Amino acid sequence: MYPIVDQEKCNGCGNCAEVCPSEVHEIEGDKSNPIHPEDCIECWACVNQCPTESIRLDED
Repeated sequence: MYPIVDQEKCNGCGNCAEVCPSEVHEIEGDKSNPIHPEDCIECWACVNQCPTESIRLDED
């Protein structure tokens, strides 16, 4: 599974980047960008910590 960020909803808080043990997310400008989605270990930490519910895990 890969993390998908809804850029319209993302507020760039950085929670996802802080909690991700695999360093999948990076904040670029004022938005989260999953720069290493292939490293996702499906721990759901980013999804659970996102205050705007802008991250989901997708199989594609």
